[in-house]
Amino acid sequence: MVNESLVNHPEYPFHGKYLQVHGHQYHYIDEGKGDPIVMLHGNPSWSIYYRRLVKTLSPSYHCLVPGHIGCGLSDKPKDADYEYSLNQRVDDLEDF
Repeated sequence: MVNESLVNHPEYPFHGKYLQVHGHQYHYIDEGKGDPIVMLHGNPSWSIYYRRLVKTLSPSYHCLVPGHIGCGLSDKPKDADYEYSLNQRVDDLEDF
C-alpha cells in the first residue's frame, strides 16, 4: 500500500506520469536527459525504492521508473480484472 503522504514529499519530488496499459493507469517516473536507464522494482514495491538513484542520476541520465499495475501509484485492479503474472508484467513493460 502506498503511503500517500510521500507523494509530493521532499523524499519523492517527482511529477509522475501515467500511461494507459491494458486498460489500467500505469504510473512511471520520467526524469532527466541523456542515455536512458530503466529501473524495475519487484513485488510488492514501487518507484519510491529508486528515489535516491533518480535524484542522483537524472542530471546526467534519462531515468525511467515504471510502476507495476497493482503497486505504488498505478491502478490496483481486482484479481478478476487483471492477471497478476510474470507474463502480464512483461507485456505491460513491452507496452511501456
